[in-house]
Amino acid sequence: MKWTLEQLRTFKVVAELGTMTSAAEALGFTPGAVSQQMAALQGGLSRPIFARDGRRVALTDAGMTLLRHARILLDDERKAAAALSGPQSEQRMVVSVGVFGSAAVSAIQPAIGHLRETAPHVAIQAAEVDVETMPQAVLEGQIDIALGLNYSDAPQPPQRGLVTSKLHREPFLMVLPAAARALIDDPAALVEYANTSDWILPPVDSFFGKACRFACAKAGIEPRVQHTVTDTAVSIALAESGVGITLATPLMIGLRPTESPIAVLPADSRRFIVAIARSAALERDSVVAVRDALVHAFRPLSEGLAS
Repeated sequence: MKWTLEQLRTFKVVAELGTMTSAAEALGFTPGAVSQQMAALQGGLSRPIFARDGRRVALTDAGMTLLRHARILLDDERKAAAALSGPQSEQRMVVSVGVFGSAAVSAIQPAIGHLRETAPHVAIQAAEVDVETMPQAVLEGQIDIALGLNYSDAPQPPQRGLVTSKLHREPFLMVLPAAARALIDDPAALVEYANTSDWILPPVDSFFGKACRFACAKAGIEPRVQHTVTDTAVSIALAESGVGITLATPLMIGLRPTESPIAVLPADSRRFIVAIARSAALERDSVVAVRDALVHAFRPLSEGLAS
C-alpha cells in the first residue's frame, strides 16, 4: 500500500464534502487534479474505497477505515509541524542516561539541577547499565548518553561511532585492615605490607579487575588475591573486617564510607569518569545540553582536568 499525505488530505476533503467538485473548490484544485489524486490513491490499495452514489461519492467499508486513520495521521502531521515551528524551549525532550553506582550518586542530582536553570525543557531519564557493557548499550541506541569508565593504566581503545569526553579523574585508594593504620604515611613500608598480605579484587577478566592489577604492578605490588569480589561495597566491608586489602576510589568511598585506614596507592594511576555518546546523538541539542550538565556536575569534584 502506497499513499502520500497530500493524497490523504485530498481524500479526507472528498469524503467529507461528498463530491470531487466540492473538494476541488475547497482545496483550490481543478476537479481533474482531485480525480487524478484519488485514482492514484485507489491504485495503491488492494480494496476499493469509493462507491458511486449518483453524483456523490460514498465510501466503502475500506474507505471508512482509511478515513478514520487518515484523520489521525493528518492530525499528527499537523502537531509535528506546529512543534517544529515553535520555540525550542516549548519542546519537552527526554534524554536517557546510562549510569552506574558511584557516578550516578555524584552526578545525576546536580545535572538535573543545572538543566532546570539552563535548559528546563530537557529532562534526564537515568537507567542503570552494567558499566562493562555501557559502550555497547550506547552504540545500540538503548540509551542516548552514558556515564562510563576508563583507566590510565588500562585504557580502552576508541570505538567507531562513539565520542568519549573525560568528566572527572580520581586516584586509586588502598582500603586497609585496621592493623595497617600506622603505615599509611610510609609508602615503602606500605608496599612491603601489601606484597605480603591477602587481597580482595574484582575478577581478572573484568575491566576494573584488569585496571586494579595494572595499577598494583605500577606501584611495585604483586597482589596475593585471596578473595574475588565484584561488588565494591562488599570488598570495602571485607577489608574493614580485616581479611585483606582492596582498591577503591574517592567516589566509591563516598558511596560506601568506611572507618578503615585509607592510603593513596603509591603510583600515578587514575580512574576516569567519561561521558559516552554516539556521534549522531550529539547533533541533538538536548543530548549536548545533558552532556554539558554532566560536565558541570563533576566540576566541583574534579582535579582540574579539562573535560
